[in-house]
Amino acid sequence: MQKVSKVLSAIDQLEAQAKPLLENKSGNSQPASMSVLMVANALGMAASELRDFVESLMAGSGRDQGDGDEGGDPDDDSLRRPLEERGGTLRDAVTSGLSSILPMLDPPLGKSIFGFDLLRGCMLSKYRGSRQIWVKREDGGKIDVIHIPAKAGIGSLPRPGKKAVLYCNPNAGLIEVAAGIGLSGGNLDPDSDGSTAEKCWTDFYTNAGFDVYLFNYAGFGRSYGIGYCGVGKRGGDEVYIPGALGRIKRILQSTFCGFKPTPDTMRADGLTVASHIISQLGVETLVIHGESIGGVAASATAKQLSQSALTKDKLALLICDRTFCNLEAVAQRLVGGWSGYAIRALTPLWSTDVANDFIAAACPKIVANDSADNIIFDSASLKAGIAFWKEIHRGACSTNGVGWMMEAPIQYRMAVDYENVSVNGEDFGIP
Repeated sequence: MQKVSKVLSAIDQLEAQAKPLLENKSGNSQPASMSVLMVANALGMAASELRDFVESLMAGSGRDQGDGDEGGDPDDDSLRRPLEERGGTLRDAVTSGLSSILPMLDPPLGKSIFGFDLLRGCMLSKYRGSRQIWVKREDGGKIDVIHIPAKAGIGSLPRPGKKAVLYCNPNAGLIEVAAGIGLSGGNLDPDSDGSTAEKCWTDFYTNAGFDVYLFNYAGFGRSYGIGYCGVGKRGGDEVYIPGALGRIKRILQSTFCGFKPTPDTMRADGLTVASHIISQLGVETLVIHGESIGGVAASATAKQLSQSALTKDKLALLICDRTFCNLEAVAQRLVGGWSGYAIRALTPLWSTDVANDFIAAACPKIVANDSADNIIFDSASLKAGIAFWKEIHRGACSTNGVGWMMEAPIQYRMAVDYENVSVNGEDFGIP
């Protein structure tokens, strides 16, 4: 209650001090005072504390508070005794387990107003002149695109410009949260005082005079593709059928017939949106920025545009931001050496070779890398993949498999394992 009261008090203070801004009916933008910014930061901190506290309560409620044996494998009696004490049976336990799994396979209808629609409304109201665009996919379905124009001068209305940035989302980076709106904050580090006006790439590019185009890959958010047998509609358009039969139908359709995004569909969606921006919206200077897994779509799109006589002069720059060279190399260092082969076996038709598309893109390009990345290790990054191919696989026509974990050279293993000396001191000679 103390944390809730603190949040409510901060809201009242912000409303009182920001009243001139909230009631501004002239339409003229005016900067917020330092006191308003301080109260807003205090509100953000109070809300974060409340969120963390509630999450800790939710995490604690899932722990088993009953008596039980510590250590060892549970036997039938230890499993049956708690059920009998609660008046349940093994059937009840199975039913309880299924009831916890089914909502993940078939999520119930959302009842809270705090969803992606609310985040989208906040984003559209934050940027003047922003609009939503539908772009048709060649294979069926549509791509949800948000156009955010560059910031205009005081008193002038923003309008579509000739310079634009196509931003390709990272994993789980839907456009509803790509503008720094959401519990996770933005995707740019704040200044030392924490009061930067550029919390995300959208602000950075619009402040620099570029329009920004954000889109969701088909299968995410409102973007959709057509699955097997023509199954596939925009999220929320399907008629929700309650009951067990409706649940079984939804699970079967999503598992066997529904649209499934793949690296190839991501590449196709990026190229579709970029082509639409250039041909239909009059963009003459295009920057493609792909973050993390967005580098798959960004590099392939830049490769295709740079090889076309109609679009190569309009592609100004490709940026691959904290991207991997291929997904197998990431998995091997994050999970284990076997996982790269497992991905190849489970998804034999997938190709996540970003290095090949990046090298083949005939345009100015930048690789941004974080050597301390906890997900994409430095040796699995696009930077390392390009360097590996140029130095060790020099002359090879394909970059497929670049960055995979390699076994140490025989001289090194023999020196360390058998002789316990340095490589230079081993007796087998270095060819």
